[in-house]
Amino acid sequence: MWSRGHGQRGYLAVLSGGFCSVEFCGMLGTLRKQSRSVIIYVLFGVIIIVFVFTFNVASPDVGCGGSGGRGAALAKVADVDLDSSSLAMGLALSADPVPPGAMGDPKAFQAELLYRTTRFARFRGDSRFGAYTPDPRSVSGLKVRKVMDDLEETYLIAAEAERLGLDASPEEVRERIVADFSSSGGEFKRRSYEDWVRFGLRTSLQRFEDFVRREILREKLIALLVASVTVPEREARLVASLRKNKRTYEYIEVNPTAVADAFAAAPTAAGTYVQGVPPSAEEIATFLKEDEAEARRYYDDHKEELGTPATFDLRLLRFAAPSQSVLLAADAETRKGLEETRSAQKAKAEAALKGLEGRTDLALAFEEAGRQADEHGSLRKGVAIGELEKMDKALAQAVKDAEVGKPTGVIEGDDAFFVVLVEGRTEGRERPFDEVKGLIATRILAARKAKDGVEKLLAAVHAKALGNPKVSLADVAAEVNAPFGQAAPVHAGETGDVSAMPATLSGLLDYNPDALPGIGESAELVAAARGLSMDKPVADRTFKVGDSHYVIRLKSVADGSEPSPEDIAAVRQELLPIKRVAYYREWYQRLKADAAAKGLLVEREAFAKLVRSEAQEYEEAAKRAQKKAEKGQAVPKSLDK
Repeated sequence: MWSRGHGQRGYLAVLSGGFCSVEFCGMLGTLRKQSRSVIIYVLFGVIIIVFVFTFNVASPDVGCGGSGGRGAALAKVADVDLDSSSLAMGLALSADPVPPGAMGDPKAFQAELLYRTTRFARFRGDSRFGAYTPDPRSVSGLKVRKVMDDLEETYLIAAEAERLGLDASPEEVRERIVADFSSSGGEFKRRSYEDWVRFGLRTSLQRFEDFVRREILREKLIALLVASVTVPEREARLVASLRKNKRTYEYIEVNPTAVADAFAAAPTAAGTYVQGVPPSAEEIATFLKEDEAEARRYYDDHKEELGTPATFDLRLLRFAAPSQSVLLAADAETRKGLEETRSAQKAKAEAALKGLEGRTDLALAFEEAGRQADEHGSLRKGVAIGELEKMDKALAQAVKDAEVGKPTGVIEGDDAFFVVLVEGRTEGRERPFDEVKGLIATRILAARKAKDGVEKLLAAVHAKALGNPKVSLADVAAEVNAPFGQAAPVHAGETGDVSAMPATLSGLLDYNPDALPGIGESAELVAAARGLSMDKPVADRTFKVGDSHYVIRLKSVADGSEPSPEDIAAVRQELLPIKRVAYYREWYQRLKADAAAKGLLVEREAFAKLVRSEAQEYEEAAKRAQKKAEKGQAVPKSLDK
């Protein structure tokens, strides 16, 4: 059964039995390939360091054992046979993957990042080489596969280092070990070290110290390999210049599903774009006679929407704060400032709530408190829950649960804190099927015919944009959507500032020069967008990206100035680690392929069987997790692409 300790306990149990059963374009391509994994390492370096300092002793999942004798041969790497004992040692040294079914909370996310961005997390190496790991997106979710990949890397590179005349002395090995097992006073804890190797790693001191020696050799060769990798000034200057050139686009999205929903909800308005909408009384009657079962399924799935919703008369104080999702993505320094702002806004909300205590004239009290809030406390009548959910789901739930005539506590939303007074509530009513069956039939029939209207709607939107290119696409969308009421068939959006190169290293995490924010990847669309000017801001054709169609317009252009020496220096400092890691990864892949071709890297059937076994267990665990998810429990998201 898959468990968090499976990586150690499960495999150690099996293995102890012996397992019988350069030019800029080139640089840009490199940046796109490597930036994500390097940034993951940088952003979560603190997590990794804390983990290593905390867990540089035997994992509690590892049972007691002997000194690790030789087991079944699993792979040949250069002149070394890696056996089951070697793999057991690697498994014990490595972080565990997040098992299927683990809750997708920040701790699980951090655990998966730790697993994918470290090699042997439970034994510190030289921190200067911590980023020289495989691309996290390529790391196998099967721990036995990942650990063998890491062991092969250590032994292959160490063999190459020895071939080139490099060496790691016994003193260097001792220094590395002593650094991990010394007291605060500098005394080497020999007994702790020996017990950890024998019972935690289930191997011998000689084998572990040989492994450490090879890791040191790997680091030495990496240092030699990347020493000559630099960022020339011409590359840094070009990147710094591109960062200063910014363009903003706006777009209208025409999505067939949204169009179908809008046509179904507002069939009269849909009649402008498709024939037979709204359907005739005869069509409706025929449908209900022949497809009543489909109509009843629609009714069961949309009872709340078809009913009369509950509404509230309320007063609301809103104190805007940095979004929690932004906090999670920010670096440590930025997060600290945002958290301080968020705490200050929460304190304002708490002070406002305290000022309401003992007041009998709550309406006036809310009006007075609203002067200190970002949204004041005037009365709103007939507010539906759906409207509140668009503001914040936590706010909507609190209003549902609120006692009429009594202020709520401080409600913590994603990007604000709220205090609410519900003055009145009108309960919703569920309308019976017979009362709404005509509406249901109209919606379903309209949706069936919506496909025919998408092209006509898209053409109308594009014609309006081309006809008056100075008008914003938001205004065009509003004009098209107006006849549909709340059921908008088209969506307007903006890309924000788009530069030819992100302004920061962290921006490279999601950088794709063939994509526009809010739209997605389309080299054809991006090429057309770059060709737009303020004199001709609207593209002369529409574009299909995924399932949606887009009309695009250039909103603004900001031409960059000549980058300063400081800008250029900052770029060089940011890009150098990416280029060095990229160079190393590509070099190692060539080394590995060459070794395999020469018969210096051979994996045995015994190891293949281990991989198949873990894959089967993982699949079974995933199925169990999926069953739990179907009952309302969350399944974690994975970094696998």
